[in-house]
Amino acid sequence: MPITEPHNVRQHPTYWFKDGSIVIRSRSVSNGEICFKLHESLLRRQSRFVQKMLDNRTSADSEEIVLIPPELGIQIQDLTALLEHLYHDTPLSADAPFSHVAAILRVSSPDQLDLPGVHMSAQAYFVSMFPQGPQPFAHPSTHLEEALALVQLYQIPSIRKGIYYSLVTTSEFEPEVDDLDLENSIKPNGSPGSTSTPRLVLPPTDIERCRSLMAGIVEHFTPVLFTPPATPHMACTDVFADKWMSLVITPAISNSGVCKPLEMLEQIKQIDWAAEGLCGACIRDKTREWTQEQEDVWEKMDSWLNPEGTKQSPV
Repeated sequence: MPITEPHNVRQHPTYWFKDGSIVIRSRSVSNGEICFKLHESLLRRQSRFVQKMLDNRTSADSEEIVLIPPELGIQIQDLTALLEHLYHDTPLSADAPFSHVAAILRVSSPDQLDLPGVHMSAQAYFVSMFPQGPQPFAHPSTHLEEALALVQLYQIPSIRKGIYYSLVTTSEFEPEVDDLDLENSIKPNGSPGSTSTPRLVLPPTDIERCRSLMAGIVEHFTPVLFTPPATPHMACTDVFADKWMSLVITPAISNSGVCKPLEMLEQIKQIDWAAEGLCGACIRDKTREWTQEQEDVWEKMDSWLNPEGTKQSPV
């Protein structure tokens, strides 16, 4: 079909190649359009969407122009990130920032430009950014809400539980009053009309899961944390009784450790119990118990993340 000229068309400052053989036009947030002059052979080989659009051209169509429908929700910055990867300016790698990997994960998905190989690579790098087991557990520093939205959107279960745990233990997952406006809800596909830097707010179902996870953690871990362990040796049991408050309970209270069982148990394992008077056999025995407790918490999280009334299992 013929393409109507928009009011505001701009060439992309980087991805407009003089020897390019195809023009990709995509609507920007400001309702103008950005044009990319690219190499048809590269895009045809990688993108099923572009291949389909080119194969479906009729004699009335422009020979060189592919217009990306606005309803696909493709963001200009995501498309630019994809081209940075395809043209090896900023390729996907283990050192790529979250924003770059997330952008390529979105734009290469079957619902957008559909680049299966790129999407698979982006998903692998995305998964590698998040822990998949209880110990040692290292929290990603940022982007948890956006990461959870992408996990839900692309059905990536392997890292979902860890992201929920990080949300509960490191972030304010409860929405503020101003955040209840639906326009500020997470839009993982970057649909047109969303603000460029909104405060990402979890959907109500995920907020309920976080509340349930927090309640389950506190109920389960409180007696573990506040009860000095017993041992087969009276002398070692006395050491725990004497030292547990100062070495374990007091630091946990100051650092909200009751809500962070995986980290707290790891911290307990790192204490120099030999210097405190524990025998080697009891240290080995208790270290195994604390490691098993980490595994138990990780396993129980499956049920804590499925409060009554939640429709879909997150794990």
